[in-house]
Amino acid sequence: MFGNLFKKKEKVSEAEQTIVQKVNLRKEKVAVELRKKNITSKKARIVFVLDHSGSFRWAYNDGTIQNITERLFPMAMQMDDNGEMEMFLFDDGYKEFSPVTISNLDEYVNNYLIKQGGHYGGTNYEPVITQITKRYGKKDKSTIPTFVIFITDGNNADKRASEKAIQEASKYNIFWKFVGAGQASFSFLEKLDNIGGRVVDNANFIKINDLNAITDEELYSRLLEEYNDWLNACRTKNIVVD
Repeated sequence: MFGNLFKKKEKVSEAEQTIVQKVNLRKEKVAVELRKKNITSKKARIVFVLDHSGSFRWAYNDGTIQNITERLFPMAMQMDDNGEMEMFLFDDGYKEFSPVTISNLDEYVNNYLIKQGGHYGGTNYEPVITQITKRYGKKDKSTIPTFVIFITDGNNADKRASEKAIQEASKYNIFWKFVGAGQASFSFLEKLDNIGGRVVDNANFIKINDLNAITDEELYSRLLEEYNDWLNACRTKNIVVD
């Protein structure tokens, strides 16, 4: 009896050790990219905002979302002030989930996003942008910048409201990295990358045709593009970024 208990415990320990090893290897890759780009603020609150529309359902079911979650989490471990990655889903509205941690990373998508995510709806950006701005720009504001990784597979239905939300968000130390996943056209995100009416240029857009095919090195490099430019722009406008 006791022998079986110990064997079971050893198996769990081995699984946890494997997860930690993978995270540590990727953390070093993040660190390399931070050095390459001479990022002047090494700490950031990492927030993952993820499309939960009907057209993206397949990515939850085939393991793509679990895979990208595991690859983004090391950014939080390397950069975040508390070693957690905040998680939001959006469709017509938004929903916040328990943060991703080293202890729940394995099977996070199955245990949280699939079981608790609810229906797969339409695509509205503004509600979640506004909520994150209120949370990290006002309610839980910090001198440590917030780095939002926002992944979607298509354009939204609330374009004007989203423009206003990003313009409002530009007053705060929140950087928005918009990622278009797949082969669709992302004309609105390209526009959002360059709209006027902002205190600083607080958003950058990249397109990734296949989230599973991109290497870790390229993923981290592309995610960090323009981040240092934003940090410097904040300082010129007296937006504090420690």
